[in-house]
Amino acid sequence: MKGYKIWFGLVLVMLMTVVACQSGEQEPEEVEEETEEEVEEIDESQSEEEDQEEVTAESEERPQYEVWIADQGTNEIHIIDGVTHEIIDMVDFGDVGDKPHMLVFDSAGEYGYSANMGSGTVSVIRAEEREVVATLETDEGAHAAVPTPDGSRVLVANTPGESMTEILIDHDNEEYAVGRHLELTEVDLLQDEEEFPNHRPICLEYTADSSKAYVTLGGGGLFIMDVEEFEEVKAFGKSDIGAHGCGTILSPDGKHMFANSGSTELAEYYVFDTETDELIYTGETGGIDAHGVQFTPDDEYLWMLNRVTDDASIIDPETFEVIEMVDFVGDAPDLLVFSPDGKYAYISLRGPEPATGTHDMAGDTPGVAIIDVESKEKVGLIELSGDPHGIDLRVLD
Repeated sequence: MKGYKIWFGLVLVMLMTVVACQSGEQEPEEVEEETEEEVEEIDESQSEEEDQEEVTAESEERPQYEVWIADQGTNEIHIIDGVTHEIIDMVDFGDVGDKPHMLVFDSAGEYGYSANMGSGTVSVIRAEEREVVATLETDEGAHAAVPTPDGSRVLVANTPGESMTEILIDHDNEEYAVGRHLELTEVDLLQDEEEFPNHRPICLEYTADSSKAYVTLGGGGLFIMDVEEFEEVKAFGKSDIGAHGCGTILSPDGKHMFANSGSTELAEYYVFDTETDELIYTGETGGIDAHGVQFTPDDEYLWMLNRVTDDASIIDPETFEVIEMVDFVGDAPDLLVFSPDGKYAYISLRGPEPATGTHDMAGDTPGVAIIDVESKEKVGLIELSGDPHGIDLRVLD
């Protein structure tokens, strides 16, 4: 009996040992499984946080800027955030000037100049506060008001008024005054009626030193103006420069001035030597109705919009030749600007009832088209309701 109890005790001890071993083996497995799940959750959380940090960093690294678009159909200037592409503010021109047409910032982006075709005025806008600080009468149909690179004055092309007006700038005191005025019908260089059917100035651009301005004429032709003397020094007739010209822009190296002309049948562009003021190149865009122009931020290419064919020509500024076409940039594209990083092009699209214009330039989708520059694809549309036209961009500090 005693032997039996000893044997039974040994068996019991062995059974308890086996159970204990099995229990000891299971517990670590459960702990290990729980640990792996926790690690996976931590990894996913860290990955999400890293992705969010990358997005935030990319947003912070992208240049902060605003795109301003003048809607001459509603008398409003809309301000678009360059990162979110949302309209964030608006300047109401209802009591300021009728039909804000061209909108141009000074080199610092502190003040914008709106030429108001309906009221024949130019308004000066302090950009940071969205405040109109002055509105000056120039002449009938103020079409383009462009500040000189040195910031000393603004020249205004009054289209139906057939005149040029000077505005003197004193930003320190925020004082602006109308200076000299030139009636183009009285200029000797423009008296040939065959070559200059009308004297309506359209668009203008300056040489790098602010000494000269190249100004296109509506009936065809272009003249060069001595800014300091406020007089014309040279002119080209419609035999050289087609009608409805705009698209004046200085090459990045300052050696050449580009201009264009367009209608429902024509789309040409021209290149001038800014030292000799000679016309050295004439080309066709490959589209119809050439208008807005802009160089890419890296200065490698010139984009030129064609309103009738809804496309863009890409021009090499060294060879002056069209090297590529962007098939579709939006319905009735007018003017454009590039984001500072060169990622996007923003293009104003005309509305179904154009508030201004000399020929058919109506579009069905008024607003701002967003083009991905690398893919050459339209990737977005910021819708507006009237007749968008003037567009410019200001970089924020």
